[in-house]
Amino acid sequence: MSVMTATIPFESAGSIENASITDTEERLPEAFRSIADGLYRWILLRVGRHRHVAEDLLQQTCYEAARSRRRPVDDDKYEAWLRGIAKNLVRRHWRQSKRRGTQVSIENPDVARQLADDLESRSLPSDTMIRDEVSEQLLLAVTSLPADEQRLIFAFYFEGRSQAQIAEELHVSAKSVETKLYRVRNRLREVLRDIERT
Repeated sequence: MSVMTATIPFESAGSIENASITDTEERLPEAFRSIADGLYRWILLRVGRHRHVAEDLLQQTCYEAARSRRRPVDDDKYEAWLRGIAKNLVRRHWRQSKRRGTQVSIENPDVARQLADDLESRSLPSDTMIRDEVSEQLLLAVTSLPADEQRLIFAFYFEGRSQAQIAEELHVSAKSVETKLYRVRNRLREVLRDIERT
């Protein structure tokens, strides 16, 4: 399966409206829509790239979030909260799969260490991306980042858009995009180092 498979966003993100939300001023639908594509990629890579499973779990995340009475007070906490719900659902999925004898894919600390080392000397190791285990580890790390950082990484490195194009889309300067990419690469390296230490 191609590295780009995980960049396709879940197109039914609006399904949260069907999850019994009655308050029209509720912040949850907007928060969910803003991170749905990143959350979908995160789930997809952690369920063996089975799209139907990832789509089901994303919808379950919507449903669980809509039913919850304990929602974040601050808007900037919604993404972490929704990821926590998704993480629990993915764990449940694998517990049930284990009972059926399905293997759970795990992170590879050796590959993560090599990627983190490569990020010290260059942007992203495109020459090693053809190896499946390398692309898998990189995507696991990328999808661990917040949704806006994921979008930046995918736009620049995977979709090949220039810093100027991204800047125009975001209504910021090209220098600002360069700075954001630098920060995101550093965060990506930290995520890979965390995998390496596990």
